[in-house]
Amino acid sequence: MINSLAQSQYTAFISYAHADDVRCHRWVSFFAEELQRGLEAVMRGVALPPVHLSGDNGPVAGVLGPELRERIDRSFAFVVVVHDNYVQSDWCRQELEYFCQRFGEEGCRERLYVLALSEPAVQKVTAGDTWQRLVPAGQLWMPFFAELDRDEPIDIYMAPQLVTGAFKTMFNRLREDFVAKLKAAQAPQQQPIASLASLAAVAAAAAPAPPAPLGLAALGTGTGPAVPVTAARNGGAAPPAGDVRIYIESNRHELTLWQPLGEQMRRRWQRLTTAAAPAAAGAAGAAAPAAPGLQLRPRGLPVEQIDQFPSLDDADGVVLLWGRKTPDALVAQINKVENKMSAGRDAAPGVVAYLMPPQSSAEPVPAWGWQVLRFDAQAQDRIDVVTEEDAELEGFLKRVLERRLQREAQAPAAPAGRG
Repeated sequence: MINSLAQSQYTAFISYAHADDVRCHRWVSFFAEELQRGLEAVMRGVALPPVHLSGDNGPVAGVLGPELRERIDRSFAFVVVVHDNYVQSDWCRQELEYFCQRFGEEGCRERLYVLALSEPAVQKVTAGDTWQRLVPAGQLWMPFFAELDRDEPIDIYMAPQLVTGAFKTMFNRLREDFVAKLKAAQAPQQQPIASLASLAAVAAAAAPAPPAPLGLAALGTGTGPAVPVTAARNGGAAPPAGDVRIYIESNRHELTLWQPLGEQMRRRWQRLTTAAAPAAAGAAGAAAPAAPGLQLRPRGLPVEQIDQFPSLDDADGVVLLWGRKTPDALVAQINKVENKMSAGRDAAPGVVAYLMPPQSSAEPVPAWGWQVLRFDAQAQDRIDVVTEEDAELEGFLKRVLERRLQREAQAPAAPAGRG
């Protein structure tokens, strides 16, 4: 995978159906221009390579040519734009297939951006055999379709060179994530994992501590050594790497807020677990991965369709939004969600995000069995918990992780193979 801008010939390779660009009045072409201009505006002083936009849908059959393969190879990121013609394009399928095979799961998670210009079209794509076979489970896509007509893209411009508010909100969210990855690729490479493990082992030897129990009793509390995310289970075997799912409400009033809220939680999760793993590895006298084995994957939860869900047993945590709804409506929604979750102590941890605006409170808000945390929603692309309740949000993430590790520990061990 391309790891630096110096290795890149293109900042992004945009895969799309030319017929969709024509149908949507050059939406894809205008987006490419805004992406190039927007990234350059933030990455001042950095010579960014161009965004690659083929401008032609290419052959309708045959094998992906060497020139396009080379362009994908030399691109820092891969952007997919989905509308009706993309669904039917074998050429676009080949581009996605080559990217996924060439860059692997890490490339898909970190460098693949999916722009949905039509909700029905993206649902067809993500349910298809190619997507299910190639793309990691839980891969995010961004809704660039109109709220009132979900088969049409949101307008980019309200006047020449003046973007609409709806497009700006989604575009800025994409650009913020993209810029963070570009800047990270400019930073000096991290030390080898072996060096990090050695440093942790030296620190542990200088200040020995008794082994911590399984779970998260000591994680970040100052009462003992931190426990690694890949904590031992069933006689010392580490739980497998995988996604930890937190479902965040999406409704007709807060259609896309789950995405920036989920990104804030994902960043906290990474800091929380990465800080825990090296210290625990040193205490155990064994090497541990520099990155946690369990990655947080926020998922949107369309609450208006909650009755269609058979269950929410695959959720590791749930976040409901208290924005425009009344207290009675919130209670009714909590009851509906709880009916879809495991009962008793096995239920996934849940919190309510109290959005300010439209709500407003200078003091903590009471709950109905769920913890309520206040979030500053003045800038919807940077929604985050208020400073006074930051520790409570971290506590929620610890409960999510503790429950996940306990479930892993209780899972039946795989049968041993024959020798």
